Amino acid sequence: MKIHIVNYEEALGIDGILSKYAYSMQKELQKLGYKTTVSATPDERADVNHHINYQSYVYKKGTKNTLQITHITDDQKFETLREGMETADKGICLSHETERQLKQRGLRRITTVLPAHDAIERRPLAIGIFTNVYPSGCKREHMFVELLKTIDTKKFHFLIMGKGWENIVSKFREKGIMYEYHPEFEPSMYKTFLYISDYCLYLGEDEGSMGVLDAKYAGIRIIAPNVGFHKELKVDYPFKSQNELNDIFKRIVRTPVDDWTWENYVKAHVRIWKSL
Repeated sequence: MKIHIVNYEEALGIDGILSKYAYSMQKELQKLGYKTTVSATPDERADVNHHINYQSYVYKKGTKNTLQITHITDDQKFETLREGMETADKGICLSHETERQLKQRGLRRITTVLPAHDAIERRPLAIGIFTNVYPSGCKREHMFVELLKTIDTKKFHFLIMGKGWENIVSKFREKGIMYEYHPEFEPSMYKTFLYISDYCLYLGEDEGSMGVLDAKYAGIRIIAPNVGFHKELKVDYPFKSQNELNDIFKRIVRTPVDDWTWENYVKAHVRIWKSL
């Protein structure tokens, strides 16, 4: 299957978001082994002409024509799309909402492929830990040690303030774990930690933690047992057991768009083209 991507921006001398989509798709299609070209005009020798986007669509007889559909914000744009869909084999929206709206207005042969992100490297999540620990183990810091065995530590940056953590953090550097440790309470650094933390982690099952209270007021999401006054301040991620804690950390590193990659975006288009 030969695929030609019609990038109408090129005719205008523009290198914008449509060009980004055109050349990102070409790159991924070539990785998959498909002969793929890009230009400002349709190619009659291609099996598929994918037009980016619908507003400048030029029908090419003898090939399958698909249209990228986005930003149908007024009646004139809808009418342009409606005329294009008289000859296009499939219109491909960037959202299911747009697809539903267009179908409600009578258009057919419409589907959706959700957009792709550029997979820019994500910064580590900052985890604030604001408590002393004691020889008795009453703060359950052993759970933190076990947690580190189950997660990808490269995705986290631990900000620890409190006495007694020396034996635990002493091995962080050799293991490549990102951290900052202050054994003594330092008001200015405490404020900084509260400002930059994404989550506050507290492990103890006592009446509650002042650090958790401060973190909640600062707008930080709380990972802690739902005990004592924690029940009143409403913990975002409550847990009791080690497995529950481990599961929370596996969940918070995921995002709803982890799979919205260029590879998956292109594979979805290939399935559509094959179906035609």
